[in-house]
Amino acid sequence: MNTLKPILVLAAIAAIVSALVIVTYNITYVDTSSILTEKQSAAVISVYGGTSADYSVVPVEEWQPLLLAEEDSELERVEKVIRKSDGSLAFEVVVKGYKDGYDILVGVKDGAVAGVSVVSTGEETPKLGTKTAEPSYLENFKGISGEAVIVKNAPAADGEVQAVTGATFSSKGVASAVNIALEAYARMGGEAG
Repeated sequence: MNTLKPILVLAAIAAIVSALVIVTYNITYVDTSSILTEKQSAAVISVYGGTSADYSVVPVEEWQPLLLAEEDSELERVEKVIRKSDGSLAFEVVVKGYKDGYDILVGVKDGAVAGVSVVSTGEETPKLGTKTAEPSYLENFKGISGEAVIVKNAPAADGEVQAVTGATFSSKGVASAVNIALEAYARMGGEAG
């Protein structure tokens, strides 16, 4: 019995600490799904212009059922949908570049990419993968209405964008975010008033 007592005491302490962690989490948790953060606001303004007052977060209940109708869909990567007062939509998509966690905002208007901006590069390789976050590179995706495809040489067809040298995975991550946003836009039926 003497050997069992320390084990029971330790188990009781672990249970109490676990319960306190759960209670603390529930008390301090803040749902940010309906909040437009400063980084998101800056990203969407760089795509569409205006001020943060021009934008609102589309409630999750409105868009999630439309996008997640299929299991194992890449559309699960959509984190937030932002609507401009004119009905334009922007999709915050977290994709895998070199590593998972590349946070990209894609504006889609009239079925084509209106612009792309990076909310966070996550763990993309500095001075390589992070080059895909430069506005001059992101500008290459503007106007794409079909599938965005990354190529190693100069683009020869619509939808092709040349990869940043040494950052093919990060380049493909941006293209993936664009393709996901275009699909999300189509599933949502385009602009919403």
